[in-house]
Amino acid sequence: MYRFRLFGFETLANMKLTIPMAEASPLATPELFFRCLPAGLGEVQASAGISLYLSKRLNDAGEPAVQLFEVSGSAWLMRFPGIADFYLRTGEIECRLVEPGLAYMINILLLGHVMACYLEHQGILALHAGAIMVGERAVLLAGDKGAGKSTLVSSMVAAGFPLMADDIAAVEERAGRVCCRSAFPLVKLTPEQLTLFGKGRFSAYPRFHPGFTKLSVPVTDLGSFDAEARPVGAIYLIDRANYASPVIETLPPTRAVAELARHSFLGHILEATPMLRDRFTHLVRVARTTPVKMLRYPDGCCYLAEVHAAIERDLEVS
Repeated sequence: MYRFRLFGFETLANMKLTIPMAEASPLATPELFFRCLPAGLGEVQASAGISLYLSKRLNDAGEPAVQLFEVSGSAWLMRFPGIADFYLRTGEIECRLVEPGLAYMINILLLGHVMACYLEHQGILALHAGAIMVGERAVLLAGDKGAGKSTLVSSMVAAGFPLMADDIAAVEERAGRVCCRSAFPLVKLTPEQLTLFGKGRFSAYPRFHPGFTKLSVPVTDLGSFDAEARPVGAIYLIDRANYASPVIETLPPTRAVAELARHSFLGHILEATPMLRDRFTHLVRVARTTPVKMLRYPDGCCYLAEVHAAIERDLEVS
């Protein structure tokens, strides 16, 4: 068995993931059990329950590529037809792989859609954002595709700010305090980003997904990782454009809630689940407690150090 920490959960698994994971606390009681079981295709597809979501995107067989079902009470089944089924129960994720040759997909699915879905199933918001530790607080960076989120995250890690999450920020509000859980010590970089921030390292990093150009880079080859949950100082929404210098604007709560919903990792899926109302209430509590801000800055890597400084100054007065 293998032990590691994943999004704050002390995890016990029956297989070793092929990417670096945060070390588990030696004496901690496991909070999440992950196991992967082989299964024939017929067995995998036989046990769907109440359909909650079927993606519009189809796979090569013409089936919805991502499917979500409610099974046996509070359990969810997240199905990727022809690849694997993931059963999500409190304290347990079980993967039933269609065939051994698809084992490389476990990292991709578990550390993306599946963990985001599990977090939401447990009442923890999964935002599509990077998270960096600035001082003693977590800073979340979100943006539309192409906004430069991963470039800004990578530049801050390379500049000495510890990484907390590369792509999914796990956020929860408890008793008026908003915290972010650390994800896992990996950054996904394009070859161009590696050239800019890789400190001269040009190892043959594997692709995170065979169909994507981004490479799986251990964060220790770029900077450092903070494995603890941290209070959230601010959530910044990135907007690169023709600005002379970085500009930061705090959003009113109503717009902040709408933006957080828009930047949810699985928002389009979760809108179809019974938990929608409770999730919206959670978003409202986060928006009321934590500043959500627009971060506008000039396009170009030469301005990134100026953006880092602007974030630090903004946090000092928040």
